[in-house]
Amino acid sequence: MEKIRWGLLGAGALLNRWLKGFEQMDDAEIAGIASRTIETAKKQAARFDIADAMTYDELLKRTDIDVMYIDVPHTAHKELAIRAMDAGFPVLVEKPAAVTAADWREMVECARKNNVFLMEAVWTRFFPTIKKVLSVIRSGEIGDIRCLQAAFAYRIADDYQGRITDPMAAGGSLLDVGVYNLHLAHMIFGRSPLHWVSLASIGNDEMKLNVDEQACYVGEYDNGAFAILTSAIRTEIPNTAQIFGTKGYIEIPMYWKAEEFKLITQEKSEVFSSPVPQMVEGITDEGYQFEIRHVQDCLWKDLKESPLLPHAVTEAVLSGCDEIRKQWGLKYPFE
Repeated sequence: MEKIRWGLLGAGALLNRWLKGFEQMDDAEIAGIASRTIETAKKQAARFDIADAMTYDELLKRTDIDVMYIDVPHTAHKELAIRAMDAGFPVLVEKPAAVTAADWREMVECARKNNVFLMEAVWTRFFPTIKKVLSVIRSGEIGDIRCLQAAFAYRIADDYQGRITDPMAAGGSLLDVGVYNLHLAHMIFGRSPLHWVSLASIGNDEMKLNVDEQACYVGEYDNGAFAILTSAIRTEIPNTAQIFGTKGYIEIPMYWKAEEFKLITQEKSEVFSSPVPQMVEGITDEGYQFEIRHVQDCLWKDLKESPLLPHAVTEAVLSGCDEIRKQWGLKYPFE
């Protein structure tokens, strides 16, 4: 079987989890890993048992790589993605794909200029459970959707120091986990809301952060439906999505990596379960294999954008983030 060869541009905090999904693939291999310094690349190559470690420049000169995966802080996504696409490589770039919608538009323009594939790595969209949820909604079983409630929130340690709280790294809850909320809303409603109304807590927690430590945002749709969403990095909140229709509702625990959901109508209460397959003993994947499989399918078909996560959807989500941050008056120092 011919294998798709991946290059890793960067070795961020997510890479260990992502590679556990990659290990489930029998038609893919890692051709090399790069970082800003060769020392870092070699350290990560040893950790993940990758044969070739090099600098970004060296990896981008390789001719035996089919696609690049970019996992670095999101402030560096645009630069690295454009460099990779200008070198002729298809790109899968971690979420959020860019800091702003304008940045993403530049990336899409570069992809089209170079005739290469580009997709944001929103793994949630490719879970069989989420596909089943959307199928149930389309069937009309819970009626017309009137409201989505979702939260993605957690509490960092009081002594935490890192990118999540750093304004120079575009830290805060919205771009760290809130983008999942906005992507879910776009999946459920199939469009952007008319507008967002939002509030954020900035500098009020005992850590006195200069980014959104928690936030709530409500999207109003043209049919009167609402998306009521919450994100936080200093508040523990049950991370559940609930989709309320005129005939019933759906509840999804940990919706961003959903393996089950509950369907409740007047006639029944039913649980659907779709565990992540584990093909390699001793390695547990949370579901990244679905995203990787989708990218490879797109490459086999010579597609330049994903039919499940097209460029316009990522732009719509980032435009929503732009609108929400504007309401807060939150600008990052580099903007």
